[in-house]
Amino acid sequence: MTGSLQVKNNKYYAVLNFRDADKKRVQKWINLNLPEKGNKRKAEAKLNELIQQYQGYEDIGPTNMLFSKHVASWIETNKPHVVRTTYDQYVNMLNNHIAPYFDAKRITLSKLTPGDLEDYYSVKIQSGLSPNTVIKHHAVIRSALQWAVKHRFIRENVADLADRPTKVKYHGPAPYSIEEVAQLLNLTQNDPIAVPIFLASFYGLRRSELLGLRWSAIDFDTGTITISTTVVKESHGTNTLVVVRDNMTKTETSMRTLPLCQYTYHYFHTLKQQQMHNHEIMGYDYDTRYLDFVCVDYRGTLIQPDYVTQKFQKLLNQYGLRRIRFHDLRHSCATIMLYLGYTMKDIQTWLGHSNYNFTADTYVHSSPQSHVEMADTLSQKLNDLAPIYLPE
Repeated sequence: MTGSLQVKNNKYYAVLNFRDADKKRVQKWINLNLPEKGNKRKAEAKLNELIQQYQGYEDIGPTNMLFSKHVASWIETNKPHVVRTTYDQYVNMLNNHIAPYFDAKRITLSKLTPGDLEDYYSVKIQSGLSPNTVIKHHAVIRSALQWAVKHRFIRENVADLADRPTKVKYHGPAPYSIEEVAQLLNLTQNDPIAVPIFLASFYGLRRSELLGLRWSAIDFDTGTITISTTVVKESHGTNTLVVVRDNMTKTETSMRTLPLCQYTYHYFHTLKQQQMHNHEIMGYDYDTRYLDFVCVDYRGTLIQPDYVTQKFQKLLNQYGLRRIRFHDLRHSCATIMLYLGYTMKDIQTWLGHSNYNFTADTYVHSSPQSHVEMADTLSQKLNDLAPIYLPE
């Protein structure tokens, strides 16, 4: 494949030369949206990016390439614009689901139909994937196809014509009440994941956020705690590594500052003293790589994400507590805040959500007991204003 710059109507265009499946030459013009004057270097840089982007597909015309190859190209192009964990999810989705299905049918980008996508969604749900997971597949496929429309490989986005699965609301166990949270904290206060449990219950932090919490992010003078670092699992080749991502959270709104109160001030102050004591006792055996991290074990080593999830379930069994997911502690925090009288907007910003409706639909739960309390309160008010007189 070769490429060159051309100017048309005082604008730069990248001209890419392909060979299609029949070895016929295909030339594609791509508008770089750069005026000719003063933009030659930028145009050359964009041309080089496009050449690298299509490198390896020189013997395949864009519309004749396998659909999975196009998705792979879109994923690589989009890589600089997403966090590593999202990129890993895209790659896993492609390698484990999209490529095996569509390659077996030899479906190309130009031949893909809405029916092909609907068949794919149906097969994946029948194989055991949840409708919500398949909806994520639909979103990735649609974005890859929209990219193809933008570059005029295809005329329309067939994903817009396909019926995607209907979203299913999560119907797991009810979140913990404040009484259940208090019992959990009391029973687990000396366990290895006591600190993650506390942070998830009180502040509603995600697992990645609480594991990334640093002591330098807790300001005892101003009384604030800043959420700005996460600890996540990332795929690197055939290996999966636990990675610290400084100044990077799930979304921009996830990067937030929350207050310390007397309760949490005392908790963190006591915890800091305990970790310093552990350091003194362990001496040279103490892991000094993570001195600035809050969630470490007694040897100073950063607590691992999978260990939190697995240990939490073992503790629930050990203490005979009602089974919930570790992430449900975040749901519990949100629901308790609502019952305490705080607005949905307050809860949204506390949890670090960008969307008000998502907080309401996903994280705030109701319960039969709250309905009883609502009925009792309403009946008391109405009985005062409009008492019911039964016939004698």
